[in-house]
Amino acid sequence: MSRPAVRNMTKTETNVARQAKSKLLFISERERQGPVPIHVKILNGFGAIPGQHKDFAFNTLLLLYYSQILGLPASWASLTLGASLVIDAVSDPLVGSWSDNFRSRFGRRHLFMLAAILPTSLSFYALFHPPQTFASAELGAWMLTFTVLTRLSFTFFAVPWAAMSAELSQKYEERTSIQTYRVAVGWFVGVAFVFTMYSQFFPPTENDPSGLLSPASFSPFGLLVSILMTTWMVITTMATLSQIPYLTQPTQTLPRVRLSALISQTIGALRNRNFRIVFLACLATAAIAGTGQVFDIYMNLYFWEFSSRDIRWFALAAVGAAAAFVAIGPLQKRFEKQQIIIVAAILIMVLGMIKVGFRFAGIWPENGSPLLLPLLVVHASFLSFAGAIAIIMYASMIPDVVDENEFNTGLRQEGVFSAGIAFAGKSTTGLGLFAGGLLLEWVVAFPVQTNPDTLDPGIIVRLGFVDGILVPAFSIIPIMLLRRYQLSRAQLEAVQKTIKNRKKGTENSAPNYDA
Repeated sequence: MSRPAVRNMTKTETNVARQAKSKLLFISERERQGPVPIHVKILNGFGAIPGQHKDFAFNTLLLLYYSQILGLPASWASLTLGASLVIDAVSDPLVGSWSDNFRSRFGRRHLFMLAAILPTSLSFYALFHPPQTFASAELGAWMLTFTVLTRLSFTFFAVPWAAMSAELSQKYEERTSIQTYRVAVGWFVGVAFVFTMYSQFFPPTENDPSGLLSPASFSPFGLLVSILMTTWMVITTMATLSQIPYLTQPTQTLPRVRLSALISQTIGALRNRNFRIVFLACLATAAIAGTGQVFDIYMNLYFWEFSSRDIRWFALAAVGAAAAFVAIGPLQKRFEKQQIIIVAAILIMVLGMIKVGFRFAGIWPENGSPLLLPLLVVHASFLSFAGAIAIIMYASMIPDVVDENEFNTGLRQEGVFSAGIAFAGKSTTGLGLFAGGLLLEWVVAFPVQTNPDTLDPGIIVRLGFVDGILVPAFSIIPIMLLRRYQLSRAQLEAVQKTIKNRKKGTENSAPNYDA
C-alpha cells in the first residue's frame, strides 16, 4: 500500500525550502510536538521567585530600613532607589538584544542566567549589611552602589529568563497558560515567603510593637534572601536546559552585531505600534505602582495601625490570585487579551480608591476593631484577582507582538520586547519611587525615625489621601492606551501561518487578517 495523506516534496520544492531557510535569521532545532509539559511550565515558573523576593525587600523594607532605622533621609533613600531603577532599566533592553543575538551550544539565554547568579546574591547580601559606622553620605553611597549592582546583575538573569518564557510555545492560548504558571508559582511561593518573613524575622516585641523597626531583624533577613535567590535561580536555569532544542536560535545568516546595532534594534522595536502601546501602558502603570509602593508599609503601620503580625495575614489575599489562575483559561477562550486587561485595569483603579475612600466615608470599622483586618484582606483578595489577571495578560501579549514583529522585520526579539516592558516598569517605577519619597517628605511631611504614638493626625490624613485617592486616579492613563491595542486572535493566527509558510519556502505575502 502507498503512504496516504503525506505528499513527498519534489526536488524543486526541497531546494526552494532550503533556500528559504538559508535566508532565515532565526530557526529552532526541533519543532515541538504536542503541548509544553506541565512540569516544564512549573520549573520555568521558579524563575519568578527570586524576583518576588527581591521586590519584597526593595519595595517594602529597603526604604523603611535605611530611613527609619539607619536614619537616611527619606528623599535620599527614595532618590537612591529611583536612580538605581533608571540605571538598571537602561541595561534591560541592551541585555535583551544581546541575548537575542547570542550564539552558543547552550542557546541564547542560559549562559546569561548562570553568570548572573553569584553577583546577584552577593550584592543583595551586602545591601543589608552596611558598616555600622557610616554617616549619611557614606550610607547613601553604599545603598546606591549595592542597589545598582543587585539590579544590574539580576537583569542578566531576569531578562533572558522572561524571553525564554515567551519562546516556549507558538499557540495563542498556551502562551497565556505558560504565563499563568509563571505568575502562579511566583505568586504563591512569594506569599508563603512574605508570611514567613513577617512571622519569623519581624515579630512584634515589647520594645517594637510594630515588629518592623528592630535593627537586629534585617541582617539575617538579607542573608536568607540571598541564599534563597541563588537556589531558585539555579533550579530554573538547570531544569530548563532540556528546552533549548525547541527554542529559536540565530542562524549563521544573522550577522554578528555591535553595540550600536543592539541599540538600533532596541529603538527599532518601538516602531511596532502594538508594542509601543503596551510599552507606554506599562510606563504609566509602573509609575503609578512605584509611587504607591513608597506608601504601602507606611499605610499599614501608621494609617491602619497594623503590626507585622497583622500585616502577614494579607498573604491570604492569594485566594484572589488563585481565583484568577482558574478564571484566566475560560476568560481567554471567550474574550480577547485586550478586553481582559482593560477590565482588570479598571478594577485595580476602582479598588485602589475604594480602600481609603471607605475610611474617609466612615464605612470601614475603626482601627483596632477585629473586623477591620478581615475586611481589608477580602478587599486585597479582589485586588489580587485583578492584579494577577493584568500581569498574566501583559506577559502573554509580548510573544504575540514578537510574532507580529518577526513577520515585519524577520527578527525574533523576545529579549528586546521582554526587556522593553521591564525597562518601562523599572524606569518609571524608579521615578515613581522618587516621586513617592518626595511626596512623603514634602507633601505628607512624614518625619524620619518617628514614634507612631506621637505622630500628628494631619499627617495621617495627608498620607491616606495621597496614597488612596490621588495615586490610583492616574490609572485612567494605561486604560486609555490599552484601548488602542490591535492584535486579535484571528490576526495573530494569520501572521503565524505566513511565518510558518515562509520557513517552508512556500509563502512570502502579507497575512490575510480577514481570512
